[in-house]
Amino acid sequence: MTSMHFIGLDIHKETISYCVKDVSGTVLSEGTVAATRAQLDDWVKTLPVPWTVAMEATMFTGWMLVVNHA
Repeated sequence: MTSMHFIGLDIHKETISYCVKDVSGTVLSEGTVAATRAQLDDWVKTLPVPWTVAMEATMFTGWMLVVNHA
């Protein structure tokens, strides 16, 4: 059976900090990626599935609302 992965994002103007945890709360990875569509798309492809994400809403998050899961 596949376990859910939980991702927290902290969005800034130039970077996105992330933390990936499993269902037990164990941190699987954390780090930063550049706050660009290309970098975010590349990073998403590396995530374990299935996953769900929560992000801190700031004035820098508007561009992220349309996500391509293709």
